Amino acid sequence: MTTPLKLHPDRLFPTDSAVRDIARRLYADVAGLPIISPHGHTDPEWWATDASFGNATELLLHPDHYVLRMLYSQGVPLEALGIRNADADPRESWRLFAERFHLFRGTPSRMWLDWVFAESFGLDVLLSADTSDHYYDAITAKLETSAFRPRALFERYNIEVIATTENPLDDLRHHKAIRDSGWSGRVITAYRPDPVIDPEFEGFVDNLKTLSALTGEDCFGWTGYLAAHRQRRAFFASMGATSTDHGHPTARTADLSPAEVEALFARVVRGSCSAADAELLPKWRA
Repeated sequence: MTTPLKLHPDRLFPTDSAVRDIARRLYADVAGLPIISPHGHTDPEWWATDASFGNATELLLHPDHYVLRMLYSQGVPLEALGIRNADADPRESWRLFAERFHLFRGTPSRMWLDWVFAESFGLDVLLSADTSDHYYDAITAKLETSAFRPRALFERYNIEVIATTENPLDDLRHHKAIRDSGWSGRVITAYRPDPVIDPEFEGFVDNLKTLSALTGEDCFGWTGYLAAHRQRRAFFASMGATSTDHGHPTARTADLSPAEVEALFARVVRGSCSAADAELLPKWRA
């Protein structure tokens, strides 16, 4: 049994009729403006190569960490979804998603995906276990057409600029390829330093070694560590970056003296820091 997929035009507007009328008018004024996306959750390789996306799972499931987190929280192994498992059948991974799509009711992910399904792919029935294969086949077939290549979609949706996020160890080769291709689409990077500022990030010490080799600075000393960041930020800025993007568990900050922050950093690189130290390192101010 299938359920129709219908998007109500007022679905994100207030329930109060007077306020809703204002919202409608405001939306009408901006609906046709170009999209400026400062945090686009896209892979710059998409725009660099303009290769087809492959299939429904590769485009709408694998890159979406919000969807993956929900499914994982409900007991679905990431390997079954094709994460870190090249042998997983993408159709079966999509079925696991479809069978649990009801779990997303009322979430931003559901609002977004329903819009994508209806408006981008023209689907008119709700995603469910019964419609999983229909969805997979319909989406995958459209992804094989030129109209659904990355740059065509960029232009169709009137994107003026979109920012991706890369870490300081990235050589930004895809951004260089975009720049050198002559394509008019504007895709810029943002500096996401988590791998080298979060002591609890997997491989943190090895990442500091790589950052040292990349910059010629001693990233196991506070002065060299800061100099390395300045160098990489300058490189990112030269490639179009206008922002940084940090992932922190809380908004805690602290005023530390130079001596205190050097002592904190020394504990971090020795591997003897506490969880509180790990949280504090990227959030001090002198």
